[in-house]
Amino acid sequence: MTNILKSLVMPIFDFSRVKTIVSYSIATGFGAGFSRYIPGTVGTIWAWITFLILDYILTDVFLIFTILSTFIIGILVSNFVEEDLKKKDASEIVIDEIVAFWVVLFFLPRGDDLLAFSHGPGNDFPLIQIQAFFLFRFFDIFKPWPTNWVDKKVHGGLGVMLDDIVAAFQTLLILSVLHRLELT
Repeated sequence: MTNILKSLVMPIFDFSRVKTIVSYSIATGFGAGFSRYIPGTVGTIWAWITFLILDYILTDVFLIFTILSTFIIGILVSNFVEEDLKKKDASEIVIDEIVAFWVVLFFLPRGDDLLAFSHGPGNDFPLIQIQAFFLFRFFDIFKPWPTNWVDKKVHGGLGVMLDDIVAAFQTLLILSVLHRLELT
C-alpha cells in the first residue's frame, strides 16, 4: 500500500518540478516576461504596480528588506532559468527589471514625501516616476557604459541582476542632475 501511495504522491511533490515552477514564476515576474512584445517593459510596468502596493503596506525598513531579499532570490532564479533555457539573459527573465525599478522608485519622492518638496511645476511625484520609467528603460535597453561593461563581464544570475541595478543608479543620477538644474 505504501508503494502505491508513494507513486501517487511523489510526482506531485517532485522537488525539481516545484523548483522549476517557482523559479520560472519569480524570474518571469509571474508571467510578465512571457509577453510577446517588449517583455522588459511589461516587467517594469509590473514592478511599478507592485511597488505602489508594497510601498502602501510596508514600512521603508521592510521595503528595503524586500528589495534586497528579492535581489538575492533573483540571482538564484535567474541563474537557474538562464541555464534551463540555455540563453544568456533571456528576455523572459524580468525579475532584474522588477528589482532595479523598485530601487529607482524607492529613492524617488513618493506620495508621503510631498511635504518635503515644493509644489512647483515638475515636482509632482507621478511625473518624476514617469520620467524615471522612461530613463530606466533607455538605460536598460541601450546599456551605455558602465551598464554594457557589467553586461559583458559579469555572467550568470548575478550578471542578469547587476546590469539592471547599474541602469537603476544611472537613472537616479540623471534624475538628480535634472532636478538640480530644475529641468524636471
